[in-house]
Amino acid sequence: MKNISILTLTLFLSMLTNVVMAGTGSGKITHLMVHDKVINGENVGVIIFDVQNHIAPPACSSHQWAFDVNTAPGKAMYSLLLTAAAQGKDVWIYGADDCNAWGDRERPYNIYISIIK
Repeated sequence: MKNISILTLTLFLSMLTNVVMAGTGSGKITHLMVHDKVINGENVGVIIFDVQNHIAPPACSSHQWAFDVNTAPGKAMYSLLLTAAAQGKDVWIYGADDCNAWGDRERPYNIYISIIK
């Protein structure tokens, strides 16, 4: 029983470490760009954006964010960013702790805005 408790605690702490290590962002969107990227001979869209605050980005990242707009989550994130920019709302971002979409921009794990006026 003790071994199971230790294993459970170890797994929980290892998952928590990934969340703590990722960057976070908040504030108004200051830049929003759609960029073309060629992967395996095909053009794909990458959204690159910046917000007022980007805290603790991974070593691979500048202080901007980037994600693939060709996925369902990417389309949803892009729509949310456009909505926030058009309405002048703050956004909050939690990073994925990698730069998989663009070599020197952190990939967001999730983005949210407040809908309360």
